[in-house]
Amino acid sequence: MAGVCWNSPVDNAEKNIKRAKDCITSGHGRVLEYVDIELCISGYSARAIREYYTHIGGGPTRLQESTRYVNCEKFEYYLPNTAKANPEAEQAYKECMDFIRTKYGELLEKGVSKEDAANILPLGMMTKIVDKRNLRNMINLMNQRLCTRAYIEIRTLANEIKKELSEYSEEWKWICENLFVPKCDVTGFCTESKCCGRRPKKESL
Repeated sequence: MAGVCWNSPVDNAEKNIKRAKDCITSGHGRVLEYVDIELCISGYSARAIREYYTHIGGGPTRLQESTRYVNCEKFEYYLPNTAKANPEAEQAYKECMDFIRTKYGELLEKGVSKEDAANILPLGMMTKIVDKRNLRNMINLMNQRLCTRAYIEIRTLANEIKKELSEYSEEWKWICENLFVPKCDVTGFCTESKCCGRRPKKESL
């Protein structure tokens, strides 16, 4: 795309890749908006996906597993590490989820529609989405969600996306290694109010 703008030949893959890297390292982010990433994401909670949705710049679009049509009586759910660390807490967590499953099933048996019974489903329930967004938006997402201050589940999701894309081709490996990094690697300092210590905080003005 940059080659077209510069009236340069675009039939040489090696030159196209070099030109793309030059645009990226020079900060010409508009060209990144021509690269679309399409993903099928599963195995993450509705809560994590809701945070994923907050990255709306650049016109991303997505489809999500429907709680209106899908029977969720046997839904899977996310079990946080803090619950796993304590056997009593883990038991209480699982009992709560089992209770919701049971009551959801009872509501269906009593004639409540799936779309109405879905109101009691927990944010921790696993869901599925089909997501499409451009590279510029994905870089911003990665800069935010690879930060150690990000919630652990969405940080896991960001790392999984990074791993999968890095294995797609050598070009994507370069993108993932150089652009899919925490925001402190971009700025050179921490911008968070509560710093993890990975990089120094910027001195107040």
